[in-house]
Amino acid sequence: MRSIIFVFLAGFFTACSGESQSAAESRADGIKQWALPDKLREISGLALTSDGRLLAVTDETAIVYELDFETGKLVKAFAFGEPVVNGDFEGIAVLDDMVWLMTSDGQLYQASEGDDGQQLDYRHYDTNLEDDCEFEGLAEIPQRQSLALLCKNPNKGKKLRLYEWRAENDGLERTSDFTLPEKAMASAVDEKRVNPSGITLDPETGNWIVIAARQHAVFELNVEGALIDVILRLDPDRHQQAEGIAITGDGRLIIADEAGKGRARLSVYPMKTWNNKN
Repeated sequence: MRSIIFVFLAGFFTACSGESQSAAESRADGIKQWALPDKLREISGLALTSDGRLLAVTDETAIVYELDFETGKLVKAFAFGEPVVNGDFEGIAVLDDMVWLMTSDGQLYQASEGDDGQQLDYRHYDTNLEDDCEFEGLAEIPQRQSLALLCKNPNKGKKLRLYEWRAENDGLERTSDFTLPEKAMASAVDEKRVNPSGITLDPETGNWIVIAARQHAVFELNVEGALIDVILRLDPDRHQQAEGIAITGDGRLIIADEAGKGRARLSVYPMKTWNNKN
């Protein structure tokens, strides 16, 4: 059985370093977009390490990929568990150099960052929030040593919420949550509702940046969860299914799209093209 597992994983790990993608599509406004390889067809989350490297996760398996967002190349891949953990993974975050993965039913997995091809020991935490909603989006809050879990589809009788959990003493503690202003967000983009698909913190303002794939929009919320603005409307031709979002220290916005009927893509927006306050 171990040999079968090894052969299966070889397709993910071998020849990862320097793997080239198709040439970047560039526009006059400076936006760059790369088509990603088939192994990233279901890319579902993005996170930046403390030294500015980009990590990504896909649905179905706890395999983490490092992507060079300057070149669109795959750098490495490592996995949680041996055999690799399976699940509907919808979020990734990096807190104190520990990598966290989240499934759609609120399961959290924690491991250190691995080398290329490494299969890691991990910790598993159950938030017991599966009855509240379907989750899609995970972000770190470094100043509070916390993780933010974003609800996409609340269950009947529940509301669209953001849940905060503090990582401490080798465990997790639920500290707070707030209801997202769904009506205001939906009204701002002429929709009846909003289905968030990713979240990150703007390192400059400390505000929440929320992406919604179905509504092709990126919203800015303040720390209390009030809507500030719709900061970007996504071109459906360039963004089939925007699932992952991250903001670099120098203000570039990175968006990952699942493949849909085409190829998965990674887009990098210069500050001036997405933040309408600049």
